[in-house]
Amino acid sequence: MTVLRRPRISTCLFDLDDALYENTTMQHHVAENIRRYMVERLDFPPDEVAEACADYYLNYGTTLAGLVANGYKVDYDAWHAAVHGSLPYEEYLQPDPALRTLLLSIPLPKYVFTNADRTHAARCLQLLGVADCFERVIAFEDVMEAAEQAGLTHHGCPVMCKPNRQAFEIALKMAGSPEPAATLWVDDSARNITTGHRMGLYSVLVGRTGVACPSDKQIRHIHDLPAATPWLWEGQQPPALSPAAPAPLDGPAAAGSTNATSQAEAVAGKAAAVAKGAVAERTSSDEAIEAVYVAA
Repeated sequence: MTVLRRPRISTCLFDLDDALYENTTMQHHVAENIRRYMVERLDFPPDEVAEACADYYLNYGTTLAGLVANGYKVDYDAWHAAVHGSLPYEEYLQPDPALRTLLLSIPLPKYVFTNADRTHAARCLQLLGVADCFERVIAFEDVMEAAEQAGLTHHGCPVMCKPNRQAFEIALKMAGSPEPAATLWVDDSARNITTGHRMGLYSVLVGRTGVACPSDKQIRHIHDLPAATPWLWEGQQPPALSPAAPAPLDGPAAAGSTNATSQAEAVAGKAAAVAKGAVAERTSSDEAIEAVYVAA
């Protein structure tokens, strides 16, 4: 829903993969592991795997969710071990001091909300050097345990994950039950952003701009967050929206950033230095990877 007047943001939710970092080589490796698992352990015909992955992702949120909903018996721990366990993380991820500075400078509790498993999330955050920047990680196991206890997992929806609205409700509860309108939500998936935005979260799509999806902001890289939302560092309310117009892509906050605090400007400067020339435009191949990426 479109929120015309928002309270001050009190809580921040961040997706992990392709939001806090971007590494297309790692994406390809994960996609390859998913396809291998489906062929070797679920007897999928190799020439049908790509289409099935895209279909499951689009209709169920993740490839894993689609497989289970369609009757495949998948041990979740074995799946995550196969998809993520063999990744050479040290080759793909390095400490990101600018990201750490950015996160620590946000004067609010921060949480990671990911469809990935706990082990993968912990490894990524550790290598990025930002694990201690978050109150907690809300991962696949956490959402599934809460959903099972609440009786939300059932035939047709055996796996609870983003972009399911109930997964967001679980995550918000685990983040201390903030008011949705007072929650900042950052994700690289247009579908996940759409769910958050419709629930009233202040939603920032990261990784692409000019995308036709409901969102409050769209930025190329996580390091661009201070320039796009300087009011977050000032403890001010997000700018009100006109009821006659959708949320702008770059918006009045970016145009009015001259009023940002020196801290926000410093963070934005560091982020720009890191991001400049380092983030290439996503190709159609990258978008295809999104359709089979279990940790979307």
